[in-house]
Amino acid sequence: MDAIFRRSLGFVSLLLLVVPVLVTAQQRVIPPRQPARPAADRAKARTPTARKSRLPRSRLQAPELRVQKLDPKLRSTLEKWERATAGIKTLQGEIYRYHREFVFNTEKRARGVFYFEAPDKGRLDILSVKIPKGTVSRVKLAARKDPRTKQTVAGRSVVLAVASDKDQKWVCDGTQILEMNDVDRTVASHPIPEQYRGRNIMDGPLPFLFGMPVEKAVRRYQMDLLGASEKEVWLRAWPKWRQDAANYREATVILDATTYLPSHVRLTAPDNSQTIYSFARLKVNSKFSALAKLFPGGNPFRPSLSRYRILAARSAPVVPTVIGLPWKAAREKLTRAGYKIKFVSGRPATKQKLLYVVYEQQPRERAPLAPGGQITLTFFSKPAAGGSR
Repeated sequence: MDAIFRRSLGFVSLLLLVVPVLVTAQQRVIPPRQPARPAADRAKARTPTARKSRLPRSRLQAPELRVQKLDPKLRSTLEKWERATAGIKTLQGEIYRYHREFVFNTEKRARGVFYFEAPDKGRLDILSVKIPKGTVSRVKLAARKDPRTKQTVAGRSVVLAVASDKDQKWVCDGTQILEMNDVDRTVASHPIPEQYRGRNIMDGPLPFLFGMPVEKAVRRYQMDLLGASEKEVWLRAWPKWRQDAANYREATVILDATTYLPSHVRLTAPDNSQTIYSFARLKVNSKFSALAKLFPGGNPFRPSLSRYRILAARSAPVVPTVIGLPWKAAREKLTRAGYKIKFVSGRPATKQKLLYVVYEQQPRERAPLAPGGQITLTFFSKPAAGGSR
């Protein structure tokens, strides 16, 4: 199976969150639970020959088996969430995305529209936004425990430089994810494995758009009800499954108390970066808006590819990430992989340690690109310098 699923696998279960990273990450496979074996077979499996063929424990993807005992209020909330979203056949709306990096102190913003059709079709069009020069975002980080002293450290305030994110487009027809680039008119196709198609998509990470069955939720997450009012319900989830924990260490979800659809979702990654999604003008089980009429046959899930060039086949290599590396280390890593590199001088470094460190790459990490292709790297420049390196 292709290397496209590690960070997010579940396009439809969370169309708005999963697709952008679904096509950028390494796939992991969850082995099915095996039936109990007779005692004779178990004894045979303990022989030296059998032990040699056994997978190393670190490679197994079995979930944590401890099941949370739910508080009655939390259980009631999860059951309402499941019931309220079970009847959704179509969904469309607007999305606002904010990605925060606390190494470079940056925040990228974008907005877009999405379409969903049960059980496994969807489309997400992300558009760049105009950001006035000098715009900043002030963020208060949560308190944390110092791993050495075990003392709680108060959260610090951080000022983030705000910039626009790039245009992006993803389409899922239930069997594949299409990553479309309208700038250079290219498209990459990523097939979805059989076991993740249809309603089984719920078993992928990040199923926070629709409430999953309660018993499945508590097997997969440690959950907490943070609060509730007449307008909102706040939930927090910590993943138990290893493949989920590799993508995000914490998820905070704010639900509309009437519809039980999310108004905001915040994902905190293992590296402490945050991605926040805000939803607006959601329409449930209604005909797609007039915009859908612009698509061939009025179907947003079957785009015309006649003017696009196929970028990569199923088994094509993908671009390694060099974000956060000094320019020389980034050049060496990509050169070894067979790529051509173009350096571009970017924003002035705010700290000496960030000087000539790469903070953006195009194509982005994990994008399909055959050796020999060119990758543009943007690095932090000297405060008074500019131009290309």
